[in-house]
Amino acid sequence: MEKGKNPVQETVDQWIGSWNEKNLEKILENYADTAELFDPKTKEVIPEKFTLEGKNELRKYFSVILNVFPEINIKPLGLWIKGHNALLEYYIYTSPETKIDVISKFYLNKDYKIQGHFIYYGLSYKEMKEEKSN
Repeated sequence: MEKGKNPVQETVDQWIGSWNEKNLEKILENYADTAELFDPKTKEVIPEKFTLEGKNELRKYFSVILNVFPEINIKPLGLWIKGHNALLEYYIYTSPETKIDVISKFYLNKDYKIQGHFIYYGLSYKEMKEEKSN
C-alpha cells in the first residue's frame, strides 16, 4: 500500500489500472470472493441474470467485455470516499471516438476488496451527438 494513500482510493486506483491494462486476473483481484455486481448491461451477456455473484460469474462477464471492447479504457473524473464506500465518476472509452459516462458505487469489505459494485450509465458521447442531429 502506498504510504499516506487512503486504502479505499488505492483499491479504486488498482481497479482502474487493471481495466486499462485489460488484465482480467488483476481486475478480479480487486473483488472479494463473494462480491456482487449490479450492472444493467449484464442482461446483454447473461440474459437470466441482473446481479452477478462471486468471482466465477464476474470472470465470465468481464472476459466478454474485454473481448468485445479490446480498446476499452477508463478515464476517472472524480472520486468521493466515505468510510469503506466510494463513488467514482468516469468515462469508459470503448473506442477512441466513443465514450460512456459512468458512475460506480463501490462497497469495500474490511480487507478493502470490492464486496458490492453498482454501475449507473449515462449516454455515450456518440448517442448524444446522434440525438442532437435528429
